[in-house]
Amino acid sequence: MKRSKWLPLLAMLFAVSLIAGACGGDDDDGGGSGDAVEKIDVTVYFQGALTGPYNYLVIPSFQGAQLRFNELNDDPDFPATITLERGDTQGSPDNAPPVIEEAVSDPNTVAVHGPGFSGESASSGDTYNDEAIPFITASATNTALHDEGWDYWYRGVGNDAAQGGIAGEYIANSVKPANVFIAHDKSEYGQPLAETVQATVADAGIEEVGFEGIESGQEDYSSLVSTIKSSGAEFVFFGGYDADFGKIVKQAREEGVDIPFMSGDGSLSSTTLKLAGADVSDIILIAPTNISGDFVETYNSEFGGDASSVPVYAAEGYDVASLIGEGIKSAIDGGATEITDIREGIKTYLDGLGENPYQGVAKEYSFDDDHEIASDDPKELFYLYEVQGGELSSIGQALEVLQ
Repeated sequence: MKRSKWLPLLAMLFAVSLIAGACGGDDDDGGGSGDAVEKIDVTVYFQGALTGPYNYLVIPSFQGAQLRFNELNDDPDFPATITLERGDTQGSPDNAPPVIEEAVSDPNTVAVHGPGFSGESASSGDTYNDEAIPFITASATNTALHDEGWDYWYRGVGNDAAQGGIAGEYIANSVKPANVFIAHDKSEYGQPLAETVQATVADAGIEEVGFEGIESGQEDYSSLVSTIKSSGAEFVFFGGYDADFGKIVKQAREEGVDIPFMSGDGSLSSTTLKLAGADVSDIILIAPTNISGDFVETYNSEFGGDASSVPVYAAEGYDVASLIGEGIKSAIDGGATEITDIREGIKTYLDGLGENPYQGVAKEYSFDDDHEIASDDPKELFYLYEVQGGELSSIGQALEVLQ
């Protein structure tokens, strides 16, 4: 009697459990608790040269960002679904306005990954700042950008004041030429970089035998090459980009100018190697990116034949995406549901990294009062490379090379 009394109740509970199991099965794919996070749709715009002659300097960063956002979207506990939009400017400030308009008009935009270049950063920053959209560059290095006073701008790499100073120090202390010829492309990136190198080598007592600006985008640089040759220069530094630098080196070699040439991060690309010649040697490059780090294996594995042979800023692109992702998560976990509140939450997260820096795959990230990446020594942020026989290899971290 006692046993039979509970049989109807047990049967009813068993039936309810079957119904509940059937209803929950499709939501958790047969596993998990069924308590998936309800994700908020957000958009991040990647702004930079995705096509055009300078795209080799930006594509790796875009691919790194794409990889990281895909990882975050696949994480069931991440509280947002991120759409990465392509804002192609070909690196030119003239092409930035349509991208800016699209980014600020998109009601889901929470951040901009970029801009990739200094000139387009200068022409974009006021609008993004006025719209309170955080924008974080992984590759724009012009020092003067921090003088704009943008509250929503952040730089995830070392700047040209440090780059030019370290390049000049390397020339003076490691190469030790009797004199140097300095050229630049008159851009907001190349000219200040060249001027910093100029000042640094002058302070070291090295004679300057030429300082010249060129018109970028030309095919014939014979006039510059002739001037370098007649100057008696023992070393050349060029402030500018790969599409010009590679041609200058090739034409110099063809004219018998066999002295070392050096350039900055704007020339650290497969374009330089392609244009300079298959067996070119005695090229030195400096950049605030480690293209021989552990992340490169992950990058190459993910993108295969589409991966850049010179993955400049790939790791930084990944890390900036991580910083944006961490900011989104921090904002939503803190109660933000509106896009404007998520933007503010990203800024709050970035501003708070001084107490607890974010460890990325490239480096550690926190920001100083000017929103520059913070470091104990700027040399920690830079790496030196050389090209011999057409092959690019690492000289080492500037901090170690220049001890």
